[in-house]
Amino acid sequence: MKTNNTFLVVIIISIGLFNMHCESDDVEEEIVEVVNFEKAQLNYFPLSEVEEGQIEGFSIRQPSMLNGVPQNNGSITLTLSYTDIASFSLKEVEFDLSMFSISPGVGERSIIPGKTITYTITPVSDSSVSLRYDVRVMIKGPKPPDQALAIDRFRFLSMNNPGLDTDIISTEIRKTPALSKFEATIVMIVPDGTDFSDLVPTIDFEGSTLTYHTTFNGGDSDFKVFDKGTSLNFKYPNLIHFRVYNGDRSKFSEYRVIVEVKEPIIFDETSVTINDGNLIPIGIVSYDNVVSFTNYGNYPITSDLSVSTIEVTETPGPTPKNYYNLVILKEDNSFGSHDVISNGEKGRLYVQVNFFDDFIGSPTGLRDYKIEAEFNTLLYTPGTPNIKKDVEFGGLEEYEFFIYDPFKIELIAKVFVN
Repeated sequence: MKTNNTFLVVIIISIGLFNMHCESDDVEEEIVEVVNFEKAQLNYFPLSEVEEGQIEGFSIRQPSMLNGVPQNNGSITLTLSYTDIASFSLKEVEFDLSMFSISPGVGERSIIPGKTITYTITPVSDSSVSLRYDVRVMIKGPKPPDQALAIDRFRFLSMNNPGLDTDIISTEIRKTPALSKFEATIVMIVPDGTDFSDLVPTIDFEGSTLTYHTTFNGGDSDFKVFDKGTSLNFKYPNLIHFRVYNGDRSKFSEYRVIVEVKEPIIFDETSVTINDGNLIPIGIVSYDNVVSFTNYGNYPITSDLSVSTIEVTETPGPTPKNYYNLVILKEDNSFGSHDVISNGEKGRLYVQVNFFDDFIGSPTGLRDYKIEAEFNTLLYTPGTPNIKKDVEFGGLEEYEFFIYDPFKIELIAKVFVN
């Protein structure tokens, strides 16, 4: 009987020790699960949309704690210098996002200036208790004047362009009408023989970002940030546009660039005798290919570009009189019919004369009748740039660029004198 009592005591003691061990394990588990909210406290509040220098004021009040549990909301106030940005987001946090989550999340543009929004930080292991901050962003006023967005100077520096002997500075930055897509057109005149496809511009501008685009009618996403020293292809049909953006890219001014030479059209000969030096018949006669010429300019020449002035420099008659009905630049048919003469292409000079009678004078026989034909041209740019005759285009003077030197050719006709 004594043995049985001893056995019973041993069992009771064992059960007690087991229960004590279990209670000890529970206590240890509870200690492990206690959240240290101090690790999740916010000590600063960076914004994704502004630079640190734009934050003029920052204040923070931490939530009060009782036994490690937040008792109220903390508060954060940021004061920014003026900006027209409409919403902001938290850029980053100091705590481990694998241990705590935050809502609204990092990068979510949920902060509206002047309004309070509560950010909630919750332990991943226990969502029953959270740390909260009331966040408010204030914008200082009044609104400053709009940021100037302009290209002030455009250059091709010889130090960056081995093909140039001297620096080339824009001859004109012309403002365009209010309804135009472009703020202005920049005109660059380069020496004959310049490679239009490989030029490095140096650009002085007002604004935050300078971008460029190399295809006509490109969308906003096609504009790339222009890096100093970038070589660009200005050769037509590539058309270069630049945009100067403000800080948040909500506004821009767009410019287009014209790169051209002053003497695009060069005749193979400067003095030509028509009809191969043979007698010009009486009446209306046409000569289809008196002499060839080449377009060394960047932009296409309109076919059928007619002469501007004709001066009679030598005549067998008593008084100078013009017998030329037509003096026209035409495309070379070997390039196909496309109504223009492009860079590097050849064209032909077409003339029509009307010597309606022989000349009377002395000495008799074959004599020279000479004229000087002068062409005055301009670059016409309401759409695709092209070289046209210098004439009125009806209220579109802002698109006319008088950048070319006149070019001339002497035409000699052999006529008969009685």
